[in-house]
Amino acid sequence: MDFLQSFETWHITYIAVVTVSVLFVLLYIRWATSRVEGERVEHIDELKNFNAVKTESPLKNPLKKARENARESVVGRFSIIRRMMGFAFFTVWLVLMVIPFLGKIPAAMVSLIVTCAAVVIGIAAKPVVENIISGVVISFSRLLRTGDTVILDDHYGTVEDISITHTVIKLWDWRRYIIPNSSMLHKEFLNLSINDRYMWVYVEFWVSYDADLGVVRDVATGIAAESRYYSDYEPPAFWTMSMNREGVKCWVAAWTKDAVNAWEMRSEIRGRLIQELQKRGIKTHSFKYEIDSSKSPLPGGVFQGSGGPCHD
Repeated sequence: MDFLQSFETWHITYIAVVTVSVLFVLLYIRWATSRVEGERVEHIDELKNFNAVKTESPLKNPLKKARENARESVVGRFSIIRRMMGFAFFTVWLVLMVIPFLGKIPAAMVSLIVTCAAVVIGIAAKPVVENIISGVVISFSRLLRTGDTVILDDHYGTVEDISITHTVIKLWDWRRYIIPNSSMLHKEFLNLSINDRYMWVYVEFWVSYDADLGVVRDVATGIAAESRYYSDYEPPAFWTMSMNREGVKCWVAAWTKDAVNAWEMRSEIRGRLIQELQKRGIKTHSFKYEIDSSKSPLPGGVFQGSGGPCHD
């Protein structure tokens, strides 16, 4: 009798400790989940666009509609996560409750139950389970959020939705690139707005060796500074990047406030550079040199030809 009373007291204590511990952990995780959900919704409310490039939308109030859809998606996703967590913790609690009695259950029966569960989960539900777990990990990760501008698998676009099983990228041309979360979790991607949205935009171009680099520098930096997408944090920069047969590779770089403006700024700088270089008679890398093979090379590997000098 004393043994039974001692066993019952221990069992009641065990149940109480396990139940309180599981409830405490569950409540803490639900609080953390609600906090992350609030951060994601706040991030969506602060977004000024959901496009990778500036465009007039054929839809009515596209930004408002995109925000509403994004909020609904975030709320729905985290609601599912909370339900899943509740079921998972109930399962854990139930397993912990059974542990003291495992010695009284035949080992063959325990092995059969575990094997059947493993087969069902491992074969029938593996893809779904993988995507759901990956979706939970992505939801709590700060590396990818709805509204972020990304470059993924050579695709440029904005994260439109992160569901519990798939991530949807709205590409610059308004197509949707849909990726299972299990694949998304293993991909490398470039996030252009993970910490802030400012971008140091550069444009690469070539000029011939007979060009005056001082004039080229003034033209390029002047065009960048005059761009309507330029953010005046510091003056535009100009660099000479390399020298080869085609000519001199140059970069001009300047600040802009986000990836959308960066797209427009690059296009504007390229167009104006072509016009200004042509106006000043500055030859670009499309200028062809005709090498006279009968003439000896000059020191440094420079050849003299009818089109001017170039490096071999």
